Amino acid sequence: MGQVDYACTPEDLVNHFKSCGKVERVTIACDKSTGAPKGYAYIELTDATAVESCLRLDGSELKGRTLKVT
Repeated sequence: MGQVDYACTPEDLVNHFKSCGKVERVTIACDKSTGAPKGYAYIELTDATAVESCLRLDGSELKGRTLKVT
């Protein structure tokens, strides 16, 4: 997903998407040289139904930013 707030934590993302199903893992992409977040993240879910539910949250707001879920 894109447009993730730079201050967002994995826990924030788990809480935002927990209604979709069990979140297995969250990875927030960071710059290798500075360690600063790049503004996008990956979440792994337990099943395809959870993924479909997650896609419905495209355009939802988290920490004042509109997420782009793909």
